Amino acid sequence: MKKLLFVSMMLVAASTLFTACSKDNDEPYVVKNGSVTIEMPINVTDVVLNSFEGTATNVQSGEVTKLPMPVKSGANYVVTIPSLTEGKYNLTAKGNISFKKDGVAGSTDFEVASNDVALNEKSTSTKMIVNSFKAEGGFVFSEICTTGTLTPQNKNYNYDAYFVITNNSDVVLYADSIALIESQYQSGSSGNQPWSPDVRPYAIPAGAVFMIPGNGTDHPVEPGERIVIANNAMDHRTVNANSYDLTGADFEVFLDNGGNSMDTDYDTPNLEYIYCYTQTIWLPSVQQNRSYAIARMKENKETFIANHSETPTYTATTGKVMESKQVQVPNEWVLDAVNLGTEDDFGWFVISEKLDAGWVAGRANSKDTTQRGTAIKRKTDSAGKYVDTNNSTNDMVARQTPSMKK
Repeated sequence: MKKLLFVSMMLVAASTLFTACSKDNDEPYVVKNGSVTIEMPINVTDVVLNSFEGTATNVQSGEVTKLPMPVKSGANYVVTIPSLTEGKYNLTAKGNISFKKDGVAGSTDFEVASNDVALNEKSTSTKMIVNSFKAEGGFVFSEICTTGTLTPQNKNYNYDAYFVITNNSDVVLYADSIALIESQYQSGSSGNQPWSPDVRPYAIPAGAVFMIPGNGTDHPVEPGERIVIANNAMDHRTVNANSYDLTGADFEVFLDNGGNSMDTDYDTPNLEYIYCYTQTIWLPSVQQNRSYAIARMKENKETFIANHSETPTYTATTGKVMESKQVQVPNEWVLDAVNLGTEDDFGWFVISEKLDAGWVAGRANSKDTTQRGTAIKRKTDSAGKYVDTNNSTNDMVARQTPSMKK
């Protein structure tokens, strides 16, 4: 997964000669037309300074001067310093910045200070440098629960799948246009065929793509907070006492096939349908032999389908040409990916190993039912952050108690 980078800010003094009043006798200089330049980071785009409060406090007199709102200047922002008597100043600044990183919108508050900054005839400027956007992650899968459950009568129940996506960063991120993706191919050995073209080096061969709607900032997710996506956002306990209440999910999957739709539309907001191999009811892999990803979609549905549809083929031993209808989600759009497989039959990586270098075994074999009613969860480190090394063998743990289990 591509890592996000976030803001730690520092003030550094910079000597830039600006206009100052001439010195008459022993009167101090009055610095005019000085400036504070706010240099924005080079590793993010669309940076906007949303709010700003700044002060300059004279160390000797204690006089406090409020700094005005900075003005955009190229890639940076510049504050014009009011007339100040020469001397040393303690500078403070706080505000809010919004930005994009890897196409994902985010925002963060900042509050910084720098003491004993000299303002005089030869030093009339200082900089606020947003040069260390240090990030520890972004959106990740923190839980994948697709195993289904067993009823009290020991029957299979397959409709209670859900996914949990968590903001693993220290700033607010927006979930608008984040897509849930299921791979077209299965990881068992039977699926390992000479598909041509092999799109994995540049895209995920996808059988299902559903997107969180929004205009860019409709769905803020605070640091450490999560989004729950249910396949069916109902209280499944009304049908199966061993299942979960998913009525509190943030979104659900719904396939609207007009009057012939077999899917049920519950009260929870729907994900936007982009593509799916079926038009009836989508069921995530109970067998846990597909891969799942989240990606920031950068095109609308029509443009995406037009630009990223391809049907790989291979010739079976019988001579029959086999097809795989799918869409391809560019790897560069992907934020996180998790490979699932069966312990006794993991045949190949159905997505690029650059997206996930490992895999997690959801079940022992094709007859294993002990994985029913369990979830795959991401590990956490000593600081409480989710571990994300782009290797699910290291990052994920199978057969955990689902968080939605009551």
